[in-house]
Amino acid sequence: MKRIVFLIIAIVSVGICNAQDAKYKALFISNFTKNVEWPASEKSGDFIICVVNQNEVLNQLKTSTNGKTVGTQPISVVGVKSIDEVSKCHIIYLSFADSKAEKIQSAKDKLGATASLIVTDRPGALKNGSCINFLLVDDKLKYEMNTDAIAERKLQVSSYLIDHSYK
Repeated sequence: MKRIVFLIIAIVSVGICNAQDAKYKALFISNFTKNVEWPASEKSGDFIICVVNQNEVLNQLKTSTNGKTVGTQPISVVGVKSIDEVSKCHIIYLSFADSKAEKIQSAKDKLGATASLIVTDRPGALKNGSCINFLLVDDKLKYEMNTDAIAERKLQVSSYLIDHSYK
């Protein structure tokens, strides 16, 4: 009986942690829209945030960006099951399972030369072409940046974003 109670508590705790994790990732991603500059060619139509295979972050992003804009562009959050479904994204979030080296390369290939911020949450993802990568440091969600990958995607980041990244 004690084992069952412990198991239930552990499962609920993991669920709460995942929900909190998703909430913070969504807030970070939402804030990236304010601290990254996209080229003029990307400033028409909807501002599209694609979330690959991660419903918790998708739902949190939809809630936190509802009715908001980036400049004059309304934010549209799109959930996709795989990178193959991705077309145009200003920001693409690849969750842990989808931020392996080959998946990041697939996303880069699919997006081509478009100005798309690739956000991941896998250790080592920056060296594979991710622009921003989430990581846990002392049980706190942080982000690290690959400024070369960001520049390669024709994006400019604010000094605030750079100064607050994990180094």
